[in-house]
Amino acid sequence: MNVKFGLVGLGYISKRFASAMKLVEGVELSTVASREQARSEEFAEKFGAKKAYDSYLDLIRDPAVDVVYIGLTHNFHLEIAKLCLQEHKAVLIEKPMVTTRSDAEELVAMAQANNTLLMEALWTRCQPAYLKAQEWVNSGCIGEPQLITANYHHQVPYDPHNRFYDPKLAGGSLFDLGVYPIGFAIGLMGEAPIEVSGLAKISSTGVDQSAAWAMRFSNGGLANLSCGFSVDALEEAVIYGADGSLVLDQSSGPKSCKHYNSQHQLIDSFVDLEEDGFVHQIRHCADLYRQGKIESNLIPWKDTIACAQVFDSLRKQWGLL
Repeated sequence: MNVKFGLVGLGYISKRFASAMKLVEGVELSTVASREQARSEEFAEKFGAKKAYDSYLDLIRDPAVDVVYIGLTHNFHLEIAKLCLQEHKAVLIEKPMVTTRSDAEELVAMAQANNTLLMEALWTRCQPAYLKAQEWVNSGCIGEPQLITANYHHQVPYDPHNRFYDPKLAGGSLFDLGVYPIGFAIGLMGEAPIEVSGLAKISSTGVDQSAAWAMRFSNGGLANLSCGFSVDALEEAVIYGADGSLVLDQSSGPKSCKHYNSQHQLIDSFVDLEEDGFVHQIRHCADLYRQGKIESNLIPWKDTIACAQVFDSLRKQWGLL
């Protein structure tokens, strides 16, 4: 059974999603929608979609669509996701699913009430290298994790008209980039942090341009994380325990994971040879749909809610909430 996807919002991330779909067996691009019919038709022709709409709701209500992928800017996620769930339409929402804990809890409650699949497209959490790190952490090979370091920085020159700097479009580095190290750490620690503290550089438009923060977990373990638009930075992510460490090439889309003992000797390594890392989340979402599941075991709702709570905590500290 081919799982038929409909794409809402046709910007960069949806183009990447549509390209990756071509590499996954058992899925097809059924329908696309933007607010401009000509743009939808151009996208459909380029990526092989069968239908093109200028109405999001028409796509959502189309019986030829099994799963809706929302690739819009963050400020539209809640509204469009609610329309999907009201129509009992499975929905995969580009990260972050939403920007506040209350919005995350609202969507989860709707998914439960309507028995409908709801998943955050945080592709990191579906990556084989990340899953290998989780496996090694859970095996106890490095001992209990005590420190995680991770960051994601991508230089974006300041432009008040750029969506990254526009508060009306839920701009800011925390939502676009910080979600990766936060989700990375929460998934490996297996719980929400009990304390969060951070600092940020606020742009003149009133969004966080760069930020660094620490999270403390119930076992006393810490995560030192950062993100930002000011510089391009190395992305190596490390999980430390008393008996060793795990080193991933990055927290956003890891392709490799190495296991070292406490003497920093290499014990084992894993490399993902998949050409496009987006295929893993597409395959996982399609499998969930076929199985009639409404929640991802790789990106559970509790982790999405925990991540949104971190957003709330930090933005309140920075005077943005």
